[in-house]
Amino acid sequence: MDKNKEILLKQKKQNELKLEIQQLKKKLPSLIIGFIFLVTVSLYFLEDKFYHFFRNSVNFIFSTVMLLCVFSLAFILKNYIKIKKRQKKVKNIGVELYKLMKLDEGSPKNE
Repeated sequence: MDKNKEILLKQKKQNELKLEIQQLKKKLPSLIIGFIFLVTVSLYFLEDKFYHFFRNSVNFIFSTVMLLCVFSLAFILKNYIKIKKRQKKVKNIGVELYKLMKLDEGSPKNE
């Protein structure tokens, strides 16, 4: 019975990780749009200060787009790595479950 409890705990952990992966994938587009919106609004309100810092609007726009791209890519990469780690954990738990549930080949069968 101890083996069955261990199997059930691992299956529960695996299902929780799978659910967490799905939630991360579902949230990612809305988080990116929210991040872009936040940066755009903050740049709008701080435009005067940034304009004097960059001296002209072309440099300001170019710098803003580059900064937004860098932060967006970093955010996406961070979430991608987080998802891959969780998928690797799910796979490892699946291998452990397989080993636990595998029938012993050396044991005699009841016929």
